[in-house]
Amino acid sequence: MVQASFQSTNIPLFVITSDKYLNALKGFSYLFNKYWGRDQGVIVAGFQAPDFKLPDNFCFYSLGDMEHYPVEKWSNALIKLLHDFSNVEVFGLMLEDYWISRPVDRNAISILYWYMRQFKYVLKMDLCADRLYAAGATDYDNCGHLDLMRSDPASQYHMSLMTGLWNRELMLRYLIPDESPWDVELQGTPRVREDAGKVLVLGTRQWPIRHILAHRRGDPSQMSLGGLKLSDIEFMQDNNLI
Repeated sequence: MVQASFQSTNIPLFVITSDKYLNALKGFSYLFNKYWGRDQGVIVAGFQAPDFKLPDNFCFYSLGDMEHYPVEKWSNALIKLLHDFSNVEVFGLMLEDYWISRPVDRNAISILYWYMRQFKYVLKMDLCADRLYAAGATDYDNCGHLDLMRSDPASQYHMSLMTGLWNRELMLRYLIPDESPWDVELQGTPRVREDAGKVLVLGTRQWPIRHILAHRRGDPSQMSLGGLKLSDIEFMQDNNLI
């Protein structure tokens, strides 16, 4: 077990990467620190460590040799991560090509984090707009300035890996070995649906985090930067971050 220590102003936050996507951490970390803040710690979970320096608030954690975790066994790496950090109850999860495009509502994330610490039947709290625009989403509750939306049990992608907060113990309940990330999302959803009424997947109307998907179709050489500010793109180009 790894003992994770976080400041009270932080949430436990994991960013999952792989060897072929390590360069995406350059743009990710720049935009993260600009729009979320350098005082939020980030644990980057991958395999081979990057050959460039990450910002001081980023820590790299190796899950082992990537050859033991091909894409069709992606879930095995996530399961290992969650077992290694067994002292974490609720955590944020992102992928390395989720590049933040606007200032993050940190107060909202803190409110939602403590909401999940209190209500332990919430599997996931979507932090972007994935659940807001899912078919059949309904109003559920109010929390501070936030309007919570409940994901319709009949809808798809309850296990969506778009940026969100997760209950570690519940996530482990619905993960199984030897699944790709797409399998986790598609095949994991029916497993969650079996417990409809016992566990909830929630989101908000307020969309605390806005980010783009910088890489598409599993090809790190192809970039999609639509949604980023032109000034951010130019800065990253000038500083060899993209």
